[in-house]
Amino acid sequence: MLIKASSIDPKYINLYSLHDKTIVIPIFQRFYDWKEKQVDALLEDLLKCKDDFSKEIYLMDLAYYKENEQIILADGQQRIVTINLLIKVINDYVEANNLNIEKVDGFNILYDIVQYQNKYNTCFTNYPIAPFKKNYLYFYEWVNENKDYIAEIVRAIKENIFVFTKETESLEDAFLLFQQINTGGKILTKEEVIKSTIDQFAEIYHIPVNAPVKELKKMILSYYKYLYSSNANDFDTISVMAFLRNDVVSSRESFQKFANTLNVINNLTNNPMASVINYINRPQLFDILNIMGMEGIDVFARRHYLNYVMFPLCLLSIAMTIKKSNPGGIIRTLYSGIIDRVKQGKTAIEIGEFISAFINENPEFKIDYATFENGLGDRNVKQGIKKTILFIDVIMKNSSSVINVDSINLEHIYPQKPDPQWATENWPTNSEEQKDIINNIGNYLLLNEEVNKRIKNKYIDAKVVEYSRIIPQDLSLGTEMNTVDFERFKNERKNYVVERQKTIAKLVYDNFKLAQVIIQKND
Repeated sequence: MLIKASSIDPKYINLYSLHDKTIVIPIFQRFYDWKEKQVDALLEDLLKCKDDFSKEIYLMDLAYYKENEQIILADGQQRIVTINLLIKVINDYVEANNLNIEKVDGFNILYDIVQYQNKYNTCFTNYPIAPFKKNYLYFYEWVNENKDYIAEIVRAIKENIFVFTKETESLEDAFLLFQQINTGGKILTKEEVIKSTIDQFAEIYHIPVNAPVKELKKMILSYYKYLYSSNANDFDTISVMAFLRNDVVSSRESFQKFANTLNVINNLTNNPMASVINYINRPQLFDILNIMGMEGIDVFARRHYLNYVMFPLCLLSIAMTIKKSNPGGIIRTLYSGIIDRVKQGKTAIEIGEFISAFINENPEFKIDYATFENGLGDRNVKQGIKKTILFIDVIMKNSSSVINVDSINLEHIYPQKPDPQWATENWPTNSEEQKDIINNIGNYLLLNEEVNKRIKNKYIDAKVVEYSRIIPQDLSLGTEMNTVDFERFKNERKNYVVERQKTIAKLVYDNFKLAQVIIQKND
């Protein structure tokens, strides 16, 4: 955990000196949950002070950040609320028994989470309720047992409880301290903070939210971009917490709206486009896909949005990967412009025109045809990039149905671990030569996974038997790009693989929307 040395200002102070400050419990903290065994040590120490007020009770550390004269308490809620609950019990006992003891001012505590604040207010101004009630009753019995020492106990609370305060320069640093203290040094991820908050409010509002933790962060970011800025790049932990507090969990209505939106996005994660985005490892495209869903655009019912928006963006990402180019801020500007146009209700063709114009204005997005073609055979270009091209082609050609991507495997015709018969048929035995064939797109075939498992590393004669049985049955995969002449493959070997690589490059150039904008062909 890295925090600037100058960021923390530690001080040893009397805890009660903070009673006139406003102490805010931020959204990332769990609610009050201390049990009897956790307060016993404190109660014992308070009683010991009545015999020797030179002793100090060390109540560990408080980590906080100051904002608008308020203390934003990153760590210490359980201890300070416990002290406040004990103060309330003493005041209630004094009043109920008409004791001649001055009441004690408590700490001014505010919870960021409205529901927590309502429960706190009910307990501290009316009657004890969960989760405070059990400790309230426990304290009341303890105070009754030690009623002869109430004045001394009050003095000890005011004078003898000390803490080390760790004031940080930012809430981000305070949050990091909180994580380290509360997880034994294991830093919580943003996803875990989000998941914890969403789970709490799903229970509070009785509104189920079903989303895996690894998906929640990108869903939250998409939702933020939908409601606010399409160019939100620095969505740090504190920004996430502020957004959750103000726009997601602030009311039952806002949480229901969020849950409904999440259901829309969840449905999108099961479609083939989500798999394609994962293959090319371009998570920013999820924002565009998700926001289309929020706008009611089903990309498989309105396929222009696939053909003129999503597929060109995937091809652009593929081109940048092959070029080993990282356009950084410029690509974010493109994505932001697309999101804005989706939110404005622009048509797919209008958005496609924007993408085309943007690429023409920024020639670093373009790729030379020869570079693109060679990249499809380059062993160092990731398999997912080449696989994506075949999947896009299949999805484009099957306009009347949605492809079940999970049932399709990528088959290496010349296998990654060829059995010995390949060598006896004079195929390469040198590992470097083998890699050149194995990792070439011309060696790839999309195939039903049932067959893929059976034929794995077998020689091509055995594979062709299975290919011939299954391929005619799976019409969805029978595109020109995904068709192989197995006789030529067997006889011409690497030459045929390279030729098929070139054929696939040409099919992309001729058939993919905006391909001739992205790929420059010098005739």
